[in-house]
Amino acid sequence: MAVSLNVGGRIYTTTSTTLQRYNSKFSRMFGPGGLHGSMHDDHGNCFIDRDGDVFRHILNFLRTSELVLPDDFKELDLLEREAKFYQIKELVDAIAAMKEGKHRCLRTEVHV
Repeated sequence: MAVSLNVGGRIYTTTSTTLQRYNSKFSRMFGPGGLHGSMHDDHGNCFIDRDGDVFRHILNFLRTSELVLPDDFKELDLLEREAKFYQIKELVDAIAAMKEGKHRCLRTEVHV
């Protein structure tokens, strides 16, 4: 099922399967019996009042299980804070590993 999200004013479209890839806030929102987002914008998109620019990296991680950031990315602390908010432990761990090793691309295994 396609899902449209309005994250901080940015619109993202993905699938509920992608959002449920890891045991996270999204798996509880969009999984069986989930709330499917408690708030919607005027266009019917699930509204999440968080940083919309950084969310693209979170969504890409959910899609690929890889954390790939541009060489000039300077918002790793913000990305970590957002990953913690969404309760994506695998992303939090990948960010911690990236901080330690300064890697720009990390792959993690999917554990659902």
